[in-house]
Amino acid sequence: MKRGLGRGYAPDDRDQQYLFCWDRELDLPRKYWSCSWAGDQQDTPTCVGFAWARWLASSPIRSWLDPHGIYEFAKTLDEWIGEDYEGTSVRAGAKVLQRLGLITEYQWCYDVEQLAAAILYRGPVVIGTSWYDDMFEPNREGTVFVTGSFAGGHAYLASGVDLETREIRIDCSWG
Repeated sequence: MKRGLGRGYAPDDRDQQYLFCWDRELDLPRKYWSCSWAGDQQDTPTCVGFAWARWLASSPIRSWLDPHGIYEFAKTLDEWIGEDYEGTSVRAGAKVLQRLGLITEYQWCYDVEQLAAAILYRGPVVIGTSWYDDMFEPNREGTVFVTGSFAGGHAYLASGVDLETREIRIDCSWG
């Protein structure tokens, strides 16, 4: 069964204002793993709502919001005109949490090194990336590979990193 996907990345120069960075060298741990709430978006395009709900469940906030509600609210705040389309942006999901007073800011990572540092320094991170056909089925070790034909955009939670093995744990919302 093909899983539901969302919209692809829409570049926005304003994101550059909110880059994830720190102003000093940090003595970061070499490994961080988090376990979070699981859910299944099934074949719906609600991955942004599920990713942010997972982030809330794994954060110190420990608040619960309905993933479908986050998704619907995000569609009213995203960068596309109207609401007659499938998917929304990670940015719009962050705006939902900001409007609800659950976060005060959000920042962007543009490469895997920034992502690993953000996870080690701050904890789980909601990310949105392109998704490819071969990523739908992990191998026996649970690893996905970025190969195959482009399938669409997908939002998920990066919930762990191991600098020794150079692996990032992702929590996907397909059960």
